[in-house]
Amino acid sequence: MDGSGFVLKVDVDTHDGMRNGVPTLLDVLAHHQVHATFCLSFGPDNSGKAIYRLFRDPEFLKKMLRTGAPGLYGWRTIFSGTLLPARPIAVAFPDLVHQIVSEGHEVIVHAWDHRRWQDHLKDMTRADIKREFDNSFKAFEKILGERPMAVAAPGWQATADSLAVEDQLDLLYASDLREGPPCFLRYKGQEFSTLQIPTTGPCLEELLSIGIRGEPDLVQGLLCPLQEARQPVLAVHAEVEGGPFGAFFDRLLPRLLETYSEAICLRDVARRILSGPDPVPRRELTYIRLPGRAGTLASSC
Repeated sequence: MDGSGFVLKVDVDTHDGMRNGVPTLLDVLAHHQVHATFCLSFGPDNSGKAIYRLFRDPEFLKKMLRTGAPGLYGWRTIFSGTLLPARPIAVAFPDLVHQIVSEGHEVIVHAWDHRRWQDHLKDMTRADIKREFDNSFKAFEKILGERPMAVAAPGWQATADSLAVEDQLDLLYASDLREGPPCFLRYKGQEFSTLQIPTTGPCLEELLSIGIRGEPDLVQGLLCPLQEARQPVLAVHAEVEGGPFGAFFDRLLPRLLETYSEAICLRDVARRILSGPDPVPRRELTYIRLPGRAGTLASSC
């Protein structure tokens, strides 16, 4: 890859993000004639269960407060799955899933239960992980009539067990990592066969979490790291850029289009890499910490 094209990777983590954020993003993307990869959570919105993480990880509370989570996600989402019932995410909006595809965007699997994966993957057995994939794959197939070709791990959480299960799914690629080039992974001598295309650079909520607020600084904080990446992949969240920061996202896209020759989907990146003449590097699965993000994230750096 020569880095001439950039990718917008849209994560949809909540019921309200699907219901309200996705239509907003579709309108903005259509206006700028840009296509994106939508990573959909299909099952229950258990966002409220993040409260249990507060007792284990004080840094997570600090991140939530610095980000202004209630303003970004809304109180209904913050209590979803605890004080209020967990509402379904993508399975509740099949027509909207079809609209995403009909407008030329890519849809892949993000999760079944996003909160469970993000907070408890390291405690899950391979059987648990397989059930999460089975549930989301069945929902995807029921709506779109075909199997998904790719997955993207919630919260950039991946383990040797989750990677081993992915290798059984006959995927074109996965997008589980932060930072580094596209690669195949190994971990403690075990080699995995699914191409990984990482997210590169911070997402908007991470910049907000470290106190960056002014629009010029936010734009610089998003664009500069992308320019250093071999394959730029910007994470967008339906709840953020499709919510309070919708106008900001509308102004950001022209800046991206000034810098890069085209906007492409992750599937196009994967096909170019796998059919290209250059060998794909094999790198070690590692775990890193990044500013504005609580806990560790899967990486190859």
